[in-house]
Amino acid sequence: MRALALAAVILSLTLPGVAHAEAGCAVPPALALPNLKLPHARSLVHARHTLVVLAVGSAPTLGAAADGAAFSYPSRLEVRLSALLPGVAVAVLNQGAAHRSTQSMARHLSEMVAESGARLVLWETGGREVSRGMNVDSYASEVQLGLDEIQSAGADAILLDLQYTPGMMRLAPIDAYRQVIHDAAANSGVAVFQRYELMIDWAQHGLTLNPTDSAARVPAARRLYDCIAAALAQAIAPAVR
Repeated sequence: MRALALAAVILSLTLPGVAHAEAGCAVPPALALPNLKLPHARSLVHARHTLVVLAVGSAPTLGAAADGAAFSYPSRLEVRLSALLPGVAVAVLNQGAAHRSTQSMARHLSEMVAESGARLVLWETGGREVSRGMNVDSYASEVQLGLDEIQSAGADAILLDLQYTPGMMRLAPIDAYRQVIHDAAANSGVAVFQRYELMIDWAQHGLTLNPTDSAARVPAARRLYDCIAAALAQAIAPAVR
């Protein structure tokens, strides 16, 4: 079940007032999760020196753009969390699948949690619904169902905001879908990893998922997923110590 830099430019950038992940993918304080609470995951770490994370989503979780399971964000997150949590056995299990709908994920999340033993679920949702113009109210119902499933199974959750790609606004009015994610998270008392805003910030500094040079796209995706993993690890590690 285990899942699955920027070659053209690696920026050496030091920006004032940012929580620095690495050159080129710093996390502005407004987009960080400094006070993240993960009580279920923390209890597992303290009781068994083990952290099991379940990453659920579609193609971005699978890491398809990076052309290799080892370069997906869940795989990189396992490496980064292991480095930040010495003495803790870390497993990040990748349940990404291309073209997977929110509905198909939501209705099986409690089962996935039970089978994996995970106490933290990272849930990436919405890309398929945006591309197909799904009814926003229906989408909201499925996201809330999924969060209810995770919490009823005794796990913490972090929702991942939509993935930013240039031209995405032409597909659908994505703000409505993003609002669903934020509203559902607030309603359930869980955090949102602000991937969309982070990717816009990183793109402004040269780190984009779709560089104009086609030969740079796989290296760029690998770098981007590693930056996402670094940002998540910086938030999760102190929350479970």
